[in-house]
Amino acid sequence: MPINPNYIKVASDEIETRKRYPIVLDVADTIYITNYLLGYFAPSKNASSLMRFQKEEDLKKKKLWRNYQHPFKNDAVINGDDFGVNVYFAGTPNDARKKKPDYLKLLDLTSSHINFGGWQSTDFVCTLTSQHKTIKLIKEETEITHDEFILGFIRCDSGVLNNRPIQEYLGQAKLMPDFVNAHIMNAKVIVPTSPFGRYFRGGKLLALISQSNEIRDFFNEKYKRNIILWYSMSLWGTTKDSSQYDQLDRFIKFIGNTESKHYLRMKSPHKELIIEWLDRRGIESSMFTFKGSSKADRSFKELVNYVNHCLWYNQKDPTIKLLRLKFLKQLDSLLDMTEQKRCYVSTFGLENWDDNLINIEREVKEENNLENVFNYWRTKVFKKKDWGMRKYKNLLNNPVHLEYELLNK
Repeated sequence: MPINPNYIKVASDEIETRKRYPIVLDVADTIYITNYLLGYFAPSKNASSLMRFQKEEDLKKKKLWRNYQHPFKNDAVINGDDFGVNVYFAGTPNDARKKKPDYLKLLDLTSSHINFGGWQSTDFVCTLTSQHKTIKLIKEETEITHDEFILGFIRCDSGVLNNRPIQEYLGQAKLMPDFVNAHIMNAKVIVPTSPFGRYFRGGKLLALISQSNEIRDFFNEKYKRNIILWYSMSLWGTTKDSSQYDQLDRFIKFIGNTESKHYLRMKSPHKELIIEWLDRRGIESSMFTFKGSSKADRSFKELVNYVNHCLWYNQKDPTIKLLRLKFLKQLDSLLDMTEQKRCYVSTFGLENWDDNLINIEREVKEENNLENVFNYWRTKVFKKKDWGMRKYKNLLNNPVHLEYELLNK
């Protein structure tokens, strides 16, 4: 493809500064791409508003925003604690797959965040059942039946991470990929459907399920691992007063807030479109493509660096000079929007995180079994009315009708 000759700079004294970026946009295209990025971020004054915008755009891209009808049972009734829960292994999500399973579409319409797969991502779907009064893990990969009401979604993986609270908790200066993949499980998605999450503290139930012995053992068997530590982070940052993991100290422990400082990034389809635009102009898309951990963050950071370089290179133009100042100010604002997130861990009931790393024989705490954590949640919600449930006392004394509250409604 021919390249705009105005992009090619040949002055010998510029070779060193242009080594990383051999092609620089001309003034007109530098103005265009800068305004594209500014126009994307400028309307959002905080992380929450940016995420809402990104979520809506994601649902539109997936054709879920208007007129989509899910195939699952749409309503159910909970009348006291006389019911059971099925936990289905739903498969391993593939972000590149064009035809998504129906349960993922319902997750997209339920979760306020855009959820991605990852290394060893494993999905579970929890449903309400009247066939039994306990909780069961169905290990065989199952297409989620349409005649059960979905209570929530769990996604676990074992991706490499950079997390200071966990590093300090483990006493490790750096988390090595092999150690993380072998011994740490991340509950990266814990999303109850609403109003089950609101009325019955459904997020707490899903969190307890995700760190149960059975889920850990399933993960170990599937990937030949020895998981000794479960962790998750709050959905929102410290601007929110509470988290669904609060008051679960018997099983899940708060260990601190993250300290990461990074740009809130542009997401697809907007990032995808601007990279395609650059590629058509001879700036190869491979420059913004990464593998391994944090690839989306690294891709956006490289895009920002390239645009900033073009602004610097063309700053003799008075419009570019003013635009660069505005662009740098916007980048500072994106850094300021980054929220610290609460980090939580579970050692599956063991006193020390490394007990099953050094024990000759594996130790298992029965109180962390699925049935026991389910009964613990049931007692807290229906009998003791803990976790702020007293305000729903009158509601819980009668049958509660559940019907999905979805983002496209």
